Amino acid sequence: MNKSPKQEHLLVDGYNLIRSTPLFSQQERISLEAGRQGLQQALAAYARQTNTRITIFFDGDKTVKHAANQQYGPLQIVFSRYPKSADDLIKEAAQDKHGAKNMRVITSDREIRNFVRRQKIHSTSAPEFVEEMDEQPQRKVAPTNPEPHDQEIKRQAPLDEQEIAEWERLFAAKREEDDP
Repeated sequence: MNKSPKQEHLLVDGYNLIRSTPLFSQQERISLEAGRQGLQQALAAYARQTNTRITIFFDGDKTVKHAANQQYGPLQIVFSRYPKSADDLIKEAAQDKHGAKNMRVITSDREIRNFVRRQKIHSTSAPEFVEEMDEQPQRKVAPTNPEPHDQEIKRQAPLDEQEIAEWERLFAAKREEDDP
């Protein structure tokens, strides 16, 4: 009997990935929410394309004492709450799944990467992961004269209404910024 591999589960250090990527950090300059939304949209598309489970961790408001969980399409979003940080929650999740072969942590934070390595969990730096996202076959442009074996073109999943509204909001903000 041939077993299919388990679905990969990514634990993403949200602000670390935003600030390590020019596109998302540019959006963050508009607003923190814009940076988060841009990252969430990109990761949601990646999750759909790769059938990957993704949990994004962000540092949250210090006045609330419990983590806030949200769903964004295929993503689970976790905001830390005082006294814990997003880094603490990532470490706890990795420790809870010690040795999980299907789990990977996405961050450039050396402390987190060293911690998860001791938990026998793989990690990928933010820049390496952005490259990985860019290399997804569904994102490649089809050749103008495809060879017979290239006839089947994989298409990116269409944007949902929330994603369309967010892109429209971002473009409108950019237009206002550009117009004197």
